[in-house]
Amino acid sequence: MKDQALIKISRERIDTLFNEAKNTENIDLARRYIRLMEKIGMRMNITIDRTIKRSYCKNCKAPYKDIRISLKNKMIVVHCPYCGDIRRIPFKKQKNNF
Repeated sequence: MKDQALIKISRERIDTLFNEAKNTENIDLARRYIRLMEKIGMRMNITIDRTIKRSYCKNCKAPYKDIRISLKNKMIVVHCPYCGDIRRIPFKKQKNNF
């Protein structure tokens, strides 16, 4: 089992790399940051947070900036502007508690 201090450092690095990827204008550098982030997660056997996972393209590893989103058949459909890949994310309708 990995030491808790190493896991904490790894999570901080993942967060830092993702923030840098979002804020940079250079798309190649942003892709490099995301690849490094994924490698750290795999090496340390850490699950990357769902909000981070859903905010970049799995195909080209580019962070979503100017995306096209649509809703179809209980799915959120996200179109990547760089590679044209389509990502479908299921969602559930919340019940009214009245």
